[in-house]
Amino acid sequence: MHNKLENLMGKMGAFIYDNPLKVIVVVLILLAFPLSHVPQIKMDTSTEGFMHDDDPVLLEYNEFRAQFGRDERVIVALKSDDIFTLKFFETLKSMHDEIESTVPFVDDITSLYNVRNTRGDGDQLITDDLLEPFPTTQEEVNSIKERALASHFYKDLFISKDGKMTTMVIETDAYSHEGEKEVSDVDAFDEGFGDEVENTTEESKDRPFLTDKENAQLVSAVLAIVQKYKQEGIEMYMAGSPSVNHALKSQMQADMQKFMRITFLIILVFLFVMFRRASAVFYPLIVIILSLLATVGTMAWSGVAFKLPTQIVPSLLLAVSIGATVHILSIFFDKFNTTGEKREAIQYTLGHSGLAIAMTSVTTAIGVGSFSGSQVAPISDLGMFASLGVMISLFLTLTLLPALLSITKMKQKVKTEAGKLDRFMKRLAVIPVKHYRSIIALSAVLVVVALFAATKIELSHNPLKWFQPDSYDRVSTEVIDEALNGSVTIELIIDTQKENGWNDPVRLKKLNKLSKEMEQYVDNYTHIGKVVSLATIVNETNRALHENREEYYTIPDNADLVSQELLLFENSGSDDLEDVVDSQFSKARISIKLPWTDAVRATKVLGYVKEVATKTFPEDKVITTGMIPLLINTFSHAVSSSVTSYFIAFVGISLMMMFILGSVRIGLLSMIPNLTPIILGLLLMYYVRIPLDMFTLLIGSIAIGLAVDDTIHFLHNFRRYYLESGDSAKAIEQTFFTTGKAMVITTIVLSLGFYAYMMANMISVQNFGLLTGSVIILALLADLLLAPALMIVVAKRGWIK
Repeated sequence: MHNKLENLMGKMGAFIYDNPLKVIVVVLILLAFPLSHVPQIKMDTSTEGFMHDDDPVLLEYNEFRAQFGRDERVIVALKSDDIFTLKFFETLKSMHDEIESTVPFVDDITSLYNVRNTRGDGDQLITDDLLEPFPTTQEEVNSIKERALASHFYKDLFISKDGKMTTMVIETDAYSHEGEKEVSDVDAFDEGFGDEVENTTEESKDRPFLTDKENAQLVSAVLAIVQKYKQEGIEMYMAGSPSVNHALKSQMQADMQKFMRITFLIILVFLFVMFRRASAVFYPLIVIILSLLATVGTMAWSGVAFKLPTQIVPSLLLAVSIGATVHILSIFFDKFNTTGEKREAIQYTLGHSGLAIAMTSVTTAIGVGSFSGSQVAPISDLGMFASLGVMISLFLTLTLLPALLSITKMKQKVKTEAGKLDRFMKRLAVIPVKHYRSIIALSAVLVVVALFAATKIELSHNPLKWFQPDSYDRVSTEVIDEALNGSVTIELIIDTQKENGWNDPVRLKKLNKLSKEMEQYVDNYTHIGKVVSLATIVNETNRALHENREEYYTIPDNADLVSQELLLFENSGSDDLEDVVDSQFSKARISIKLPWTDAVRATKVLGYVKEVATKTFPEDKVITTGMIPLLINTFSHAVSSSVTSYFIAFVGISLMMMFILGSVRIGLLSMIPNLTPIILGLLLMYYVRIPLDMFTLLIGSIAIGLAVDDTIHFLHNFRRYYLESGDSAKAIEQTFFTTGKAMVITTIVLSLGFYAYMMANMISVQNFGLLTGSVIILALLADLLLAPALMIVVAKRGWIK
C-alpha cells in the first residue's frame, strides 16, 4: 500500500515537471476566489467576541444590554490636590464639553460637572447638576466640595475618598451605527410608553451591537483629548474595558505584524545560508504567503473576524509550511546535486517524501482541527481555519513548489566532500544507538518531573497583565482601581417577574441591606468597592424630601410613599432611573464595582454575589452578567474545551500514526516523542513562572503540529530503510542523512523566528515566543534522540514488519 502510494507520488512529480505552467495556472485560478476576499477581513477583540452566538451567557448579556445599555465604560480620571478650585472646575467643564461634542458613539458622560445633585427645597424635589449654576466664587466651590464629599453616591464613583481624584464616566452606545437610519427622535418620543418600549427592546435584539471598529474610534478620540490635556500639565489616567481591549488589540497587532516580518527575515537569511540558492529562499515564502492569504480570505468570506486567539494562525501556518517545504527542498537539492537531472530529482523527492508530507499535514490538521468543537468561539475558529490552512499549504507544497522548481534554471553543485551538516548528523546518529537505554531513562525522569511541575502551574486569564508593568493602560487601571475601588463591574439583575415588583418597600429594604453587605466583601485577591442600585436613588430621594437630613438616608416603610418618591424623582428631570430599573419596575439592575481582577481569581467573588443574591431574593430570578462573568465564562470554557480538544487530538493522531506506520504498537509508541516536548514545555512554564492562560493554552496546538511532523518523517523513513537493510543502526544513520537534515534546518529556522517574539512589548507575545521556540527545539531532540532509541528497542523485539 505504502509503495503504491509512493510510486503514485513519484508519477505526480513527473507530471508536474512535464506540465509546470498548466499546474501554476490551475493553482492560481483555485486561489483567486479566497485571495479576493482578503481586504474584507475584520478584527474583533471584544470580550463577547469570545463566545458563540447561542451561548446562554452571551444571550443573557445581550438581553441586559438591550434593556440597560452597555456596561463597559471608559473612565477618565483626573488627579490633583486642587480639584475643588474654580480653575480646575473650568478645566473639567471644558474637557467634559469637548468629549460630549466631539467623541463619536457616546451615549452619556457623567462627571462632577453634570452628576445628579438630589436635594429638597421645602416640599419640592430638585435633581439638578452638581455644578448648576456654574460657580463663580471660591465660597460657592467650597459649598460644592462639602456636598460632594458627603455624598454616598459620588464616593468611589466620581470622587475618591481623599478628594484628590475625580472621574469622567463615559457610557458608550449599546448599538452599532453602521448603516442606520435617522430614527433617534422617534425613539426618544417613544420612551416612557411601556408597551412600546418593550416592543423597541424586542426589535433591538436584531440590531448589531457596537462594533470593535466603532469602539476603537471612540477610544482613540477620547485618548486624543486626554493627551491634549495631559500636555497642559494635568495628571490623567484612562481605564475601563473598552480602553483596555483597544490597547490590547493595537499592541498585539503591532507586535504580531512586526515579529512576523522579523521571522520572515530570519527564515530568508537562514534558508539562503543553508541552500545558497535564491529559489530555496523565495519559493517557501511564496507557499507560506499564499497559504496564509487564502486562509484569511476564506475567514473573511465566511464572515469570521480575526480575534486574539486566531492571531496564532499565521505562526502555525508558518511553522507547518516551512517544515514541509524545507523537506522537499533538502531532498530535491541533494538528489539534483548528485545526478544533475531535475526531472528525476523532482520525481524522486515526491516519491521519497511526498507521502510522508501528506500524512504529516493530514495528522496536523486532525490535531489542530480538534479545537473546532471548542465552546470558545475564536478557539473554534482557530481549529477550523488553521486545519484548512494546513491543507492549503500541503496542496501548494506538493503542486506549486515542484512546478516552480521545474521552470527555474539552476546549476548542479557537485559535492566533493561531506558538508558540515552531514558530518554533524553522522556523529549524532551514533548517540541514540550507543546510549538508547540512558536516553529512554532520562526522558522518563524528565517527563515525571514535568508532570509534577505541571500541577503547580498557575491558571490565569488576566489581559491586563499582558501589558508591561509600566504600560500606560496597565498603570492607569491600577491607579484608578487603587484610588476609586474599581474600574469594572459585575451586573446583577433581579427580576421579580411582576409589574411594579420594585415599588415594594420590603424588597427595597432587602436590596439596601444586600448592597451594604456586598460592599464589605473582601477575599485574598479582590474586594467589592461600590454597589449602585435602585436603593441608592430611593435613599437619596427620601433624604431630600426630609430637609436633606442624613438620618433619613433610608428606605421608607410605606409602599405608597415609595411609589410617590419614585414618581417625583422621575418627574424631576433626571433620567437616572432607567439605568437601574426597567419601565415596568419588574427588573432591577445592581452594578457591583470592583478592581480589574484575574478571571480565575474572580470566580470566588462572583460565586459570593450569586449566593447572597439568591438567598436574599429566593422567589425572584437572579442573573449575573457583565464584564467579569463574561471573562470567567470565557476562560472556564477555554480550559474545559482545550482538555477535550487535546484528548481528541491525541486519539486522532494515535490512529493516524498506527495507519501510517502499519502497526498499533509502534503507532502508540510514536506518541511518546510526540507528547514529550509538550510535557517538557510545561516544565519550562513552571520554571520561568508563566501562567496557563488563553495564549499558552493554545501553544500546544502548534507543538502538536510540529512534533507530529518530525516524528512521522523520522519514523516513516526509518521504517523504509530498516526494511531494506534489517540493520537499525544503519537505518538511523540513513534517516539522519535525509530527513534528519531537513528536520534540523527547519528547527533552527523556526526556533530563531519564534525566539524573535521575545523582543515584543506584550508579555503574552514574549511568552508565546519563548515557549513555542523552546518546544520546537524539544520536539527535534525528541525525534533525533528519543524516537531512534525507542526504534532500537522495537527493532530488537522484531515488531517492525
